[in-house]
Amino acid sequence: MTEESFESFANANNIHSTGDSYFQFNAAEHQRCIQDQPWKEDPQYFKSAKVSALALLKMVMHAQSGGNIEIMGLMVGKIDGHSIIVMDAFALPVEGTETRVNANLAAYEYMVNFQNNAKLVGREENVVGWYHSHPGYGCWLSGIDVATQITNQKFQDPFVAIVIDPIRTITSGRVDLGAF
Repeated sequence: MTEESFESFANANNIHSTGDSYFQFNAAEHQRCIQDQPWKEDPQYFKSAKVSALALLKMVMHAQSGGNIEIMGLMVGKIDGHSIIVMDAFALPVEGTETRVNANLAAYEYMVNFQNNAKLVGREENVVGWYHSHPGYGCWLSGIDVATQITNQKFQDPFVAIVIDPIRTITSGRVDLGAF
């Protein structure tokens, strides 16, 4: 990719260059924020979700690999002020259809094992949300998605939901993504 085409892609997708330190995890800072829980007082506390290039690439490729079938995965990262920072993402072994994705017991076991094994190899980031695809029908949360999000937030708060439309991403040339 030439520098000019990369710049065009970055502008079209609102990509900002940051230093590596932005994506480093500070356990003490994270724990302080989790204990303070400012989002409990202000439901509008979080203003943005910022996604690393690595996580974005993994999520888009995963979404495109599903074709017309919905896919699902989890995101790991941190809280930084009024933003949830997504540092990495991983696919989940789930059963999907054209209009929904269902996590079964194996998927939940996979999530727990992934997080535990990540800690063993020095990855201190925590799960900060989930992502899934809406192939060809835009980025929004269905009633089922809202119920999934509510359930997730009961166990892990804060928790962001990201929806990716891989078909609109391909046809428009820019990532079609929504964070909720």
